[in-house]
Amino acid sequence: MSGSLDLSSARKQLQDTLGDDMTAYLQNLKLWFKQKISKEDFDLEARKLLTENTVHLHNEFLLAIMSRCQSLSTSLVPRESSVSGRVSEQSRIKQKSKLRRKSTSSRSTLQKFVPSNPVNFAPLATYKGGEEINFATRELAVPDISMVQGRMLVCAWETGLEDVSDTAVKLIMHAIENQLKNIISQVLSKRSGYKVREKKFKYAMGTQVLNPYLRHTSQIDDTSTESEATSITANALHIPCRKPPFDIGSAQAAEQLSTAQFPASKGPVTLFELLETLQLYRSSIASHSVYAPAIERVIHKLWHPSREEINQEHIHHQEVTIKQLHSQSVIR
Repeated sequence: MSGSLDLSSARKQLQDTLGDDMTAYLQNLKLWFKQKISKEDFDLEARKLLTENTVHLHNEFLLAIMSRCQSLSTSLVPRESSVSGRVSEQSRIKQKSKLRRKSTSSRSTLQKFVPSNPVNFAPLATYKGGEEINFATRELAVPDISMVQGRMLVCAWETGLEDVSDTAVKLIMHAIENQLKNIISQVLSKRSGYKVREKKFKYAMGTQVLNPYLRHTSQIDDTSTESEATSITANALHIPCRKPPFDIGSAQAAEQLSTAQFPASKGPVTLFELLETLQLYRSSIASHSVYAPAIERVIHKLWHPSREEINQEHIHHQEVTIKQLHSQSVIR
């Protein structure tokens, strides 16, 4: 049975069991994806909605989601040689057979909820970067395709849709990369100089701006700003354009550097520059429902707690830890 069928059947069984409480369950699932609640809190809320005989559907549903997301991430790994591909395929088949035997035996013997981490039972996957995938907020990286697919599945179920196709997930990933590329280009073009080819395409980010107060600045001819396929000769004939020789190109680059302004070295891009760019180019994020939270998060990150607030937060965490240890000792 494929991953989509397993996920659909697991969700249908859970939805038939929960009924109207499925909305609350999906809301808790979304909060766990956003790291607003822990895995233990999510399991606790799920046990409140389910009975002892049906709480095992909660684990089966989470296993199906993770298997589905990992299957899409492994499909994007580039293929290796035929020998290694055959070996990996054989090991993958053996692993699937072991997982099927283990799942059938566990379903027949275990009918009650056992607290466990579903990641331990998910099939192993070779990710695109070969590194262990963690939360995007901790790694400060772009969300991977498995994380995006998980978010899209929850949003689709909330709106009444049954499933999300792999093509839609890949399109969303391309849209995210294109959106980030546009924002980064606007930030860099605002803080540094750049060149424009054919009055449209920005390139050579970080190029120094020519000094307009020098006499021969206006006489400098930059051949890299135009890309013409042909040129017209004296006999009115079209011939292919030739690139300038190396010595001419080096002379033009030296002349441009001699007339350029060299400001002080700039550090990395700051949140102040990002906030100013988003406020200046409001069309960079077309959706207002995405633009407003982005501005709020940038402004929130600009705030830093004082030393007294950090100490109070540390004391609060110590008190919470002491209370948890005391409650565990009382239960024992």
